Parts: sequence; structure tokens; C-alpha cells
Amino acid sequence: MPSDAPVPGDRIWKGPALAAQENVREPASATTTSGVVAGRVHEGVISFKGIPYAAEPFGENRFKPPQPPQPWDGVREAFEYSPAAPQPNTFSLVDATPLYPWGTDCLTLNVYTPDLGAARLPVMVWVHAGGYISGSASTTRADGSVFAREGVVVVAMNYRLGADGFLSVPGGTTNAGMRDVVAALRWIRENIAAFGGDPDAVTVFGNSSGSAIISAIAKTVAGEGLIHRAILQSPCLSVVAEAEEGHALAKRVLADLGVETDLRDVPLRELLGRRQRALDVRFRDARRWHPYTYWFSPYMPVVDDTLFTDSALSERIPSSVDLLIGTNRDESRYFLMRNGQFNTATEQDLLDAQNSYGLSEECRAAARSLYGHLPLGEQLAESVTNWVFRGSTVELTRLHARSGGNTYAYEFTWQDSPAFDGHYGAAHFLEVPFLFDQLDDPAFAPQVGPDAPAELGRFLRSSWIRFATTGDPGWSRYDDEDRSVMILDNTCRVEPDPREYHRAAWDAQFARPTP
Repeated sequence: MPSDAPVPGDRIWKGPALAAQENVREPASATTTSGVVAGRVHEGVISFKGIPYAAEPFGENRFKPPQPPQPWDGVREAFEYSPAAPQPNTFSLVDATPLYPWGTDCLTLNVYTPDLGAARLPVMVWVHAGGYISGSASTTRADGSVFAREGVVVVAMNYRLGADGFLSVPGGTTNAGMRDVVAALRWIRENIAAFGGDPDAVTVFGNSSGSAIISAIAKTVAGEGLIHRAILQSPCLSVVAEAEEGHALAKRVLADLGVETDLRDVPLRELLGRRQRALDVRFRDARRWHPYTYWFSPYMPVVDDTLFTDSALSERIPSSVDLLIGTNRDESRYFLMRNGQFNTATEQDLLDAQNSYGLSEECRAAARSLYGHLPLGEQLAESVTNWVFRGSTVELTRLHARSGGNTYAYEFTWQDSPAFDGHYGAAHFLEVPFLFDQLDDPAFAPQVGPDAPAELGRFLRSSWIRFATTGDPGWSRYDDEDRSVMILDNTCRVEPDPREYHRAAWDAQFARPTP
């Protein structure tokens, strides 16, 4: 493909043709290991919403590993979304309704299938983002129908968040939210054939904290056989707490709440209301420039002795798992513009950030050469983007390719967002409304504007679906020779080793021996 070629219509990959669903009687039903569920048919897709993959994780089950769901008799209607996992209320930009209404019976998933009778369609599993403290699959913004119409089965799950999902509670379970995702993947392996899906062709994809969870699980024994392909969008791979730090944060939260060891009796709303005081712990930490600790959440995966070990932290994703991975060009503008740092950054802020990351002189020299002429806010944004997202992503890509893994890379660079007077750039999460065909959603309108190219979204979706189906998104593999990267923009093109000087400097910062 010529380097300056636009995305032509004939490059939009089309999956296998499927029989229309006009003859499917509504409600359609499927039999799971817990009972029969009934779904609804809409525009050629059968959706099943709010299927429990684990028991309610509160009461006696709070801070415990996910427990099996309670079986049911008869037919369970799967017509409506379940509540999201408990989280601080965030509100729509266009009205006063909560963005993700939450409740305690939240360990559920949604399935979107084009054909219940199909024989082993590829499966795509979405793990939502939200800084480990917010987000949900119980929303039209995670509706997998737009993918299912192209011949794949889509699943999206909720998992525990905040203190209940990612607090190292004494006597409790660490990484409960990650364990929930593992439980959902096991449910998918056992049940997805009933929805027309292939349990041996599961691609798990997610953005930000969702993709970091995927990466962590793919490296563990618990994830073996559950993930066959992975799509990591803007993975925040460096946002992980060592065991000691996780325990210290838990002690602070317990002290704030006036309890000694047991959080199970603390009302959920009271616990959620303590978010800001818990954040203060990390504001004083040297790593305060992590976007997730500076803006979103003090919660994150914690190194433990069972699920997420020290060895898993340093391991590559197994070469048997096909990998599609990338970042957005201006990731951290999402955070720094919203909290005001982009416009108020000083020389000292930039120096503090570089010192807290322990940047090598080679990295600092590269930064001065590449960004030294830019305003301080842009320099700070580049430093945060490089440390939290880009550097560790490039390293994971390199390790996977060198181990013989099937590896593909991309960078999302569309920068025509009108947000923040046109300075938003290709910020964090901006590819998601393109991917899910949500460009007309009022929640995303301020970021994408009225003229966002729908063709770019179609190209993303077709590439993701093609990768899930064949292991090849439609461009050349990443290797040590040409380091091919698909640039996703108004004009999509493959470039060999973009940001070569920049990449070489960060290679030295993040490099680990190839296993």
C-alpha cells in the first residue's frame, strides 16, 4: 500500500457472509451452564444482557474471589443491562443522569451474536477501561452489535472496581477485579459455543486499564487457554503497585474509615466517598505524575503471590498469543488538560516528572531534541505519555516479536478534535468512539466534533475483526528489521519505525533481556 494512500473502501475487510436473522423467533434462547437465557433480536444481531458469570460479590462474598453463579430454573430474561460495579457517580455531559448506574449484583456479561446456530465464529471479548475505579459494560457505548454484524460473537463484562476490586485488604483477596475477568473468560470458554462462538478462537481487547488487565492475565498461569489473541489499546503497563505499596494504601483507607481490619461492614457509599483522601497517599508519592494516580484512581493491580507475581510483571506475553498493540499519539493530554496541568506547567514540573521517572540522560537528551522547542505543557505531556504508555508498550511489542510471536503495531494519530480549542490532539481513549461507531453519541461529541471521519472507524473495526478472525489485521508484522507500524489517521499508512530516534532512547530505558 502506498505510504500516502487514503483508506480505500476495498481495504475494509469483510468477514464471512452470515444468514439473516429474520427467521429467528423472539425471544431467542441459549442454554448456559447455569440455565437457559432469552435474548432479543435487533437488526440482525441477537443480544443477551446481564448474564451472571459469578455470584453477587457483596455480603459474605465481599473481598473474596469470584464465586460460581446461582443456577436458575426456567428461562431467564436477558433483555436489560445489569447494574455497573459500584463506583463514584460520574454524570453525563448532556444531562444530570449518572453515566453508569451501579449496584451490587454486577458480575455479569453481555453477549452479541449474529447467529446462534453458527459453527464456531470468532469471539471478541471487550474489557472496559476506567482507571480501575469506574467504567462499565452495561452501556450502549460498549454495545458489540456493530462488530457482530460483521460475523463475530462479542462479549463485554463488568468486574469489581475501586476498593472492592483493587485494594489489598488484609485477609481479603488481592486483584479481585482481575480475578473477576479471569472468571468471565472461563465462563466464555465453557458457554460461548451455545451462542455460536468458538471457545478456541477468543480475542480479548480493551483500552487503557482494560488492556493492562488483559496483558497481566495473558502472562499468568490462570490465563492459559483463555486468551488466543490480544488487542492492547493504550495499555498503561507501568501503572502497577508493588505489594508493599498496595498494603500501605489499604492501611490508609482503613484508617480513614476508622476500622481496623474488616471493610465488609462499611457502607459502599461511604467507601466510595473516601476516594479523594485515598488519592492523597499517591499525591505525595514520587510517581504522582502517573495519570491514573494524579487524575483518576489510587487503585491498580498489586503484585501478589498467586495471580500477579513478580515474574509475571517482568514476563512478555506468550508467543502463542497473537498480539496487536498500540498507543495514541497524545495520550496524556486527556489527563493533563482536564486537571489544568497542561496550561500551567513550569520548568520545575517538567524536571520533577523526569526525576520521578528516573529518566536516563539519553532519554532526557532525546526529549530536549524532539520537544525542547514546544511549550512546557506539551513537553510535560510528552514525558507522561512516554513513561506511562509509549515506552513500555514499545518494549512489550519488541519482546513479543523477538520471541517469535505474531506481532502487529499501530499508532492512532488523528488530531482534528475540537476539544480544548483544538489542542486535544490524539488523546487517550479517542480511538474508542471510532471503534464502536459512537461518533454521534453526545458523550463523545466534544472530543470528536461534527466532522469525524466515519471511514476511519470502519477501517479500525475491519482491522480488529480481521485480526480476531485470521491473526492478521491487514498490514505487515512488526519485527526488529523494519518495525512496521500502521498509522491510523485521515490517511492510514504503514511506516517503518516511526519516531526512530525517540524509540531508540526509550529502548534503553525500558529494555529487558529477551527471554
